[in-house]
Amino acid sequence: MSLLSYLLLAATAACCFTTLFALPMDGVATNRNCQCVTTSSSIIPTRLFQRIEILPPGAHCRKTEILITKKDNKTVCINPEAQWIKKILTKVMSKRSVKESSMPTVA
Repeated sequence: MSLLSYLLLAATAACCFTTLFALPMDGVATNRNCQCVTTSSSIIPTRLFQRIEILPPGAHCRKTEILITKKDNKTVCINPEAQWIKKILTKVMSKRSVKESSMPTVA
């Protein structure tokens, strides 16, 4: 390939990246596929939990989402920055790691 071809390819790539990064990341268009339109920081007692889902950022949504399905089948979106949910997740993860480390290994 000639030098001109490489320069044209580099200019095209630069334009594409500039356009990609110039778009707003937290705008309405990017959050259209998020499960949670609004989040709550209100404490929900763990005895009311039926299921908890943690959806990491990805192609569907650019932010972490935490969905709690309560025993009455209502789903509540929780603010991942809420201190009470951080404590619960820390407890669950520590119990999980203890449980995994006590399992016998198969050789």
